[in-house]
Amino acid sequence: MHQLETNTKDDHFVRTMDIPNKVLIVGLGTTGVGVAKFLHKLGKHITITDMKSEEELTPSLKALKGVKFVGRFGAHNEDDFLTHPLIVVSPGIDSELPYLKEAKKSGVRVIGEMELAYGYIKEPIIAITGTNGKTTTTTLIGKIFKKAYGNVFVGGNIGNPLINYVLEGKKAPYIILEVSSFQLETIEAFHPHTAILLNITEDHLDRYRSYDEYKEAKYRIFENQTERDYAVIHKNMNLGNMVKAKTFYFSIGTALEEGTYFSNGMMYVRLQGKEFVYKRELSPLVGIHNTENLLVALLSSHIYGIEKHIIEEVLRNFRGLPHRVEPVREMKGVRFINDSKATNVDAAKRALESMDTKVILIAGGKDKGGSYRTIIEFMDKIKALILIGEAKEKIMGELGGYVETYVEKDLYGAVDRAWKIAQKGDTVLFSPMCSSFDMFKDYKERGNTFKNIVGSL
Repeated sequence: MHQLETNTKDDHFVRTMDIPNKVLIVGLGTTGVGVAKFLHKLGKHITITDMKSEEELTPSLKALKGVKFVGRFGAHNEDDFLTHPLIVVSPGIDSELPYLKEAKKSGVRVIGEMELAYGYIKEPIIAITGTNGKTTTTTLIGKIFKKAYGNVFVGGNIGNPLINYVLEGKKAPYIILEVSSFQLETIEAFHPHTAILLNITEDHLDRYRSYDEYKEAKYRIFENQTERDYAVIHKNMNLGNMVKAKTFYFSIGTALEEGTYFSNGMMYVRLQGKEFVYKRELSPLVGIHNTENLLVALLSSHIYGIEKHIIEEVLRNFRGLPHRVEPVREMKGVRFINDSKATNVDAAKRALESMDTKVILIAGGKDKGGSYRTIIEFMDKIKALILIGEAKEKIMGELGGYVETYVEKDLYGAVDRAWKIAQKGDTVLFSPMCSSFDMFKDYKERGNTFKNIVGSL
């Protein structure tokens, strides 16, 4: 396989990290468990703190059977943050937590799990971030690379922490990593060989003080790259001198001399004077947003020398992921679509953009601090709006005057209402625009609940 020069075997990828004897782990979810197991393996003295009670943490504590640690559950102890020279925080922990800020002032080193794992990795990393499309793109690239190279690690924010790769002593030619803004907040040396930024729109404004602060976190994916690395970004993004790596662009509609673009039903990849052309209809994924995801996957694959027939085979068979514009059922001419992963407004807009019928939109959940008004541009597609969750009043205030709007107490009521008003040819789209934590454990539980309700109609 011919590939671009990737410098995967020189000292550029050799990592070292000194870990002190005492380490504090903040947060005991999947990430915290992996970190604890790894530090235990190194013989470190571990303290774990989490605001949840022992009862709430039962599954995690069971997973730590045989691991020695001191547990502080139900509340944080300020002394723990000041007496441990290294703190490893889980992505869900706000870096503005007062105890963490005091620790940093006192000279305590604060990093995340991804940075910790990176200290023990020499393999080239392809890292994908963005407000929307991260998981689909990471999964697709992962499938292509596995088909081409066999033993490839796919993980990160997608659900399999990078520390597990180190913990299990895995050896892969490439690491494909989904990276969130929360993870990027706590990097120091983390350095992907290829850094991909899909898009940035307003999100997580319940965590960040401003949209600019959120964007700055995302941009850190490029922070440690050099001219020997690669960056993949949208043609319309202007990042100035922020990106030192060799940059490739992707575009919808605009032809590029080098990079990848979509035009007239075809996807083009142009690299080093060569052109590769793919039919868009090869992939069953729908929507412009998925066209962008496909373009990025194609470009990334060709950078690393993967042959066209391998890429085509994966594209043909990849039908997308659950809870992302997922067809659930068609009954009496009414389609039901589960888009529970739409935890922000831009994701819902992308789903609406891909609809070719009138839509009854079910939305609402835990508000993340942004505005819902940009949905107005799609109001000609929306037949009715059905709202649930904590954000229902805010959404009603911003959008209720534009279309027939209903408020229901829960998802059961929303689906029932949608079924009553739907007519043959309509689509009932569950695209919440909000996080799930007011009513559900996560977007997966929310989406599965929707599917179960629709299945019982």
